[in-house]
Amino acid sequence: MTQVANATETRTDQLRPHWVPTGWFQVGWSTDFPAEIVRPLRYFGGEQVAYRDSDGTLHILDAYCRHLGGNLAYGGRVQNDCVVCPFHGWRWNGEGRNTHIPYQPERPNRARRLRVWPVHEHLGVVYMWHDVEGREPSWEPPNIFADTAPHTAGLEYHSPVPDGQVKFDALTLHPQLVSENAADPIHFRYVHGARHHPVFLRRWEDDAHWFSQIGFGSRWREMAPDSHDGDTLSILVAGVGLNYTALSGSMNTLILLSTTPTDAGTSDMFQTVWLEKLPGDTPEVLRSRMDQAISQLPNDIAIWSHQRFEDPPALATVEGQAFRSFRRWARAFYPEVGGAVRL
Repeated sequence: MTQVANATETRTDQLRPHWVPTGWFQVGWSTDFPAEIVRPLRYFGGEQVAYRDSDGTLHILDAYCRHLGGNLAYGGRVQNDCVVCPFHGWRWNGEGRNTHIPYQPERPNRARRLRVWPVHEHLGVVYMWHDVEGREPSWEPPNIFADTAPHTAGLEYHSPVPDGQVKFDALTLHPQLVSENAADPIHFRYVHGARHHPVFLRRWEDDAHWFSQIGFGSRWREMAPDSHDGDTLSILVAGVGLNYTALSGSMNTLILLSTTPTDAGTSDMFQTVWLEKLPGDTPEVLRSRMDQAISQLPNDIAIWSHQRFEDPPALATVEGQAFRSFRRWARAFYPEVGGAVRL
């Protein structure tokens, strides 16, 4: 993650989050992007167009044709692995190059290009890389099965399609407020009704990830992961927009919670849920388990949507170390951008 880390060299410790952070962000699920269909997207204050070529590879480009500014996502079509402008028929390929002008076929415009957004498609989730300085991706999104929690990695899970895919459009919240939950075990008692204050069992970080494991129940001991066998919550934050969670206990559940800015002040949120395969999983049982898995998120959204970014926060002693660690780590994803709207 050298490129992201270098972005901190010219900044002070007081840099507040803005609405154009660096990193991978979810923009949908694979099922949202069928073959031969162009799809409009709207993220980071801009308009994008998404389409698949004949090999099934997904491409995301800036949406406006460089000819006269027609929006390729509205009325455009896929032809010869290109997206075709509905206005004058100009074709743009997955590298953002104009390959054909129908009334000047021998001379495409080689000077103008569309911005190409790096895409990573994995386990049915579609990610788009954002960097205001145009740098290439320096890390990949985690594998929720292998990277989140070792004790859940070898299990079998039901597909999240369709009931385990939930989207919330245009929420008035910033992705960092969501990701800070990984540093805030105390809220589980007051927002989600935990009987006791959960405690941290493990914490670590590197350039791209911030990890915490939280223990629920009265017998856990702070930073003593072997003190008790019971319910745990492991959260792997990747960048500021991706939260991979493993809930362990009598039933194991994996949840990807992704928050992606659409423009200054609003974000889309995606929740993807994988349920462990268990004996007796009838459709009715699965529906009940899924309802339980997705039922708590609206309680969080009600808080986040009306929350202010308090800087510096007034922290209790038991909260301070984790919160300060998280906020120091998160600063690396905010390159200095003149005029960027900040929290």
